[in-house]
Amino acid sequence: MTTLNNPQFCSNCLYDNKHPFGLSFQEGVCSGCFTHSEKDTINWGERESLLVDLISQTRKNKKSHYDCVVPVQGDAEDYYVVSKVLALNLNPLIVCVNDYYMNNIGWHNLHNLITHFDLDSLVYNPEINTYKEMVRTTLRKLDHILWPSIALKSSFPVHIAKERNIPLVVWGQNQAIEQVGKFSHTDSVEMSKWSRKEHDLFGYDVDKVIGSGAQIDIRNLNYYRYPNIKNLGHSKVKGIYLSNYFRWDPLYQNKKSVVQGFVPQHNSASFDIYERAGSSVYYEFHDLLKLQRVGYRKVRDQLSREVRHGRLDRQSALELENHYNKSEVDISGFFNWLGVTKSGVEWFVSKRLPKVKHLIGSSENKICQLPADISGLLTNSDEPTREFVLFGKGVSL
Repeated sequence: MTTLNNPQFCSNCLYDNKHPFGLSFQEGVCSGCFTHSEKDTINWGERESLLVDLISQTRKNKKSHYDCVVPVQGDAEDYYVVSKVLALNLNPLIVCVNDYYMNNIGWHNLHNLITHFDLDSLVYNPEINTYKEMVRTTLRKLDHILWPSIALKSSFPVHIAKERNIPLVVWGQNQAIEQVGKFSHTDSVEMSKWSRKEHDLFGYDVDKVIGSGAQIDIRNLNYYRYPNIKNLGHSKVKGIYLSNYFRWDPLYQNKKSVVQGFVPQHNSASFDIYERAGSSVYYEFHDLLKLQRVGYRKVRDQLSREVRHGRLDRQSALELENHYNKSEVDISGFFNWLGVTKSGVEWFVSKRLPKVKHLIGSSENKICQLPADISGLLTNSDEPTREFVLFGKGVSL
């Protein structure tokens, strides 16, 4: 019998049954791989027609100048989503939450997206003392430093849609489908309070996270909570995922953003220079905590994706994962930003990171040979000159 102490690995990709979203298996192949195979059988032209019809329905009772809200953070995927939204003749309001982790590349990519597409935008800077206390709390309780930003990024755009009577929120990929095949693409799953809590926030809501011990003014937490979007009259909000209507292939799609001014970021923990480019923590301390928390690093998600797209075989993926798993992580920048003393960092490492502390050091890129199918989709990348740039020029709320 397979148990979490005796994991079952997919015979196709690198996932096992310990995946935090949950996986099922059929003849040794995981549900994520089975759902991915739909991409080759779905009539994507028909799916796009369904999306066009859905958009037409949401526009009938529109009370706003904008057709939709598009949540962004300046990621390469955001460039693709905005391109698709404009091709669908939608007038979007671009909404971004500042997670205070962006470096100079991240701010460039966000501002360039807004100016390249010449769109109205809104950037929300959460109250920083509350935000940092939330980060301290989720680090202490969940071994997670991105939980507060994920909570805001998955909720604030919905608040804006509700407040401004914008009928549609357009997201890119649905992670629960793309990673573990939680649903079929043809289910046309929409955003929901339940899905956000179970998949994005790991089963926690903000009140459960706070509990006791956090020194937080609850008056600053409204946007961390998902709004009630039921029975809102003219303020009804529908949220959709474009990956249910277009064949999703992140590495192929994201390369296109470079010609639009997007700057990829070089990192030592993955071959993917597009995903989360511009973050000072994503492939650093966050990646280390992911390994501590769920037993693998981000690169496994990306390698499994490439196996499914046929650009990599499983054995080569395992060898690449082994290579990237040796990448060291610099945690000093994060703890300086959070204001933790040297002795506090030493205590945290010895008490909370005993299994991964051998990976704490200065991150350096190690040369790695990649298959041509993958390397052909990569381009020149840059390295940040400034980490943890709290604010960038632009419109703020």
